[in-house]
Amino acid sequence: LPLAAIAGREDIMRHFDKAAVGEDGFTFQIGTLSGNPLASVAGLKTLEVLRRPGSYETLYAHGERLMAAMSDPLTAHGIPHQIVGAPVLFDVVFTGDPVLNYRDMMKGDKVHAATFNAAVREKGILKPGAKLYPHLALTEEDLLQTEAAFIHAAEQVAAKHNAA
Repeated sequence: LPLAAIAGREDIMRHFDKAAVGEDGFTFQIGTLSGNPLASVAGLKTLEVLRRPGSYETLYAHGERLMAAMSDPLTAHGIPHQIVGAPVLFDVVFTGDPVLNYRDMMKGDKVHAATFNAAVREKGILKPGAKLYPHLALTEEDLLQTEAAFIHAAEQVAAKHNAA
């Protein structure tokens, strides 16, 4: 669900509260996605979950594990690649060159990327064309299935890479 939010220091944010600053200091703020009730509830519930002890540690551990699981079989097959992003949002770019910006990312081998993504989906992992977003609901079984899908995908990319 789309949601917009504005955040800032109290001395700035208070200008959105007419009761706090009066008519002269008040700044009206409206946005298409501001205050969407369904998205607001979803956002609040997400924050509630993230505030639980260990949530961020678990989220980052899942991401780090999956980043390694994505990279290791590609490395084993000698496929040039870079894992880009952070443990909570990452992807593979098929290039041996450093990926420092969008242009570098766009130089990656798109055929290898399409092959990898299709092979992952064949194994039941719904990875979009770009980026993977690990989450807290992943079970050990989910992680193992994803790791197996990455191995399968690396094999598929290697078959195309070696045939070229």
